Amino acid sequence: RDSNALEYGKGLVTVIEIMGRNAGWLTGAAALSKGEDCEGPDLIYLPELAFDVEKFVEKVRGLLEKKQSVVVAVSEGNCLVALSEGIMDKNGKFIAEYGQDVATDAFGHKQLSGTANYLACRIANELGCKARGIELSTLQRAASHLVSRIDIIEAYQVGGAAVKAADEGDTGEMVILERISDDPYQCTTSLRNVHKVSNVEKVVPRKWINEDGDYVTEEFLNYVKPLIQGDVPPIMVDGIPRHLYHNDKW
Repeated sequence: RDSNALEYGKGLVTVIEIMGRNAGWLTGAAALSKGEDCEGPDLIYLPELAFDVEKFVEKVRGLLEKKQSVVVAVSEGNCLVALSEGIMDKNGKFIAEYGQDVATDAFGHKQLSGTANYLACRIANELGCKARGIELSTLQRAASHLVSRIDIIEAYQVGGAAVKAADEGDTGEMVILERISDDPYQCTTSLRNVHKVSNVEKVVPRKWINEDGDYVTEEFLNYVKPLIQGDVPPIMVDGIPRHLYHNDKW
């Protein structure tokens, strides 16, 4: 082992940008990766709280110094950050807007991209260490091979409820999932007027984010953990996953 690997500036900071815009459920779920064989993210930043770039850089500096002061067999002084694409500063400006112009979509929503790369560059320039930004982008929407059994079950529940509502003549309604029990986990469907839920966001409660605003609490983990239970092995044909699709001939 090269002793120089413990010197400050030799670590690697990886910043992973996760979708979700103004709600940090997906970003917070990154904490579920922590286990006996994985350290998980060192820091998690949700869009529900204001983000301070300078404090973030200093936080990473402290983590690198702490990790590089001892021999760490797995991480070797590296730091992993998970953050939402929609983090903003205290003035309501997206970090994605720092140093670049951000386009808007047809609804006037700013198209968020580049947050991880911007922060990785700041880390590299100010701390003198290696840093990379990773933007998962559409890969997050295209990982059906990782779907949980709960995902599949609830997708069928929602689809069935939608067909039933249409058959009964309901209109202007949206099928929603309502949790009726945490332990054991149970969820049912109901209808909600679409005008009451359009453009409405369910954000992560403040009490489910730690005091420093850089990680989620045990309450958050207890809420989301049931949603990833069970697995559904993908159907493989010639080494390639195959999926259900619509065929007009059916």
